[in-house]
Amino acid sequence: MLRAMGDAEFAHVYGCAQRSVHAWGDATQKYGSLLQSWICGEEVRENERYPDPDILDRRHGYQFFYHSHRHAAVEHGHLHLFYHATVSGNRRYISGEGKPWQRTAPSHLFAISLDSRGLPVSLFTVNLWVTNGHWLNASTILAAIQRFRIQIEGEHSMSAEWLTGFVGMYVPLIEYLLHRRDTTLSRLSKTHGMRKSLDDHQHEVLSVVKIDWLRDIQALETEWERRKMPRLG
Repeated sequence: MLRAMGDAEFAHVYGCAQRSVHAWGDATQKYGSLLQSWICGEEVRENERYPDPDILDRRHGYQFFYHSHRHAAVEHGHLHLFYHATVSGNRRYISGEGKPWQRTAPSHLFAISLDSRGLPVSLFTVNLWVTNGHWLNASTILAAIQRFRIQIEGEHSMSAEWLTGFVGMYVPLIEYLLHRRDTTLSRLSKTHGMRKSLDDHQHEVLSVVKIDWLRDIQALETEWERRKMPRLG
């Protein structure tokens, strides 16, 4: 994927990666790890959401939380990412206080598995029944991913900064992940129909891609040197 990118796209991905690395370092220095920045030394209980309440950027419409319930060999838990959108993927603002968006629901984008050190190990998508909200197609989600930004104040600002950079770094891979999701669902719907497929509890995860975040950052550094691009200030 890196070799196929033009310089401008590659520079954007590289800049996002650097942003995530710097925020990771800041969070690790202050809290010990990203996980600790969310769970704050608590014993992680199955299906509990951390932090409580979820991290929500009311201006940009993005939200995430961490939890653990799958007991996987590598995964400690995972982040679920959401976008507050209408069924068409748009947001409708209202004036005044109260709910900031009309006819919206926190609709699932994708999830990030992390190991016990808090390092990302895979990206995956889930079926509609897992998180509810609106079901958005791959192109609509990708548009939201390309705008993804969580900007908040306070104790979770570092993890929000890390996540913003991380998502920007992996946009090309997330696009592939989403198309695999829709391909899986299309195959299922030929047999059961779309509505039943979205509510099929035998199919929780629709697509997954393993990653090695640290190795991928090193690959970006190597490609940066190969292209002899100027260092970012």
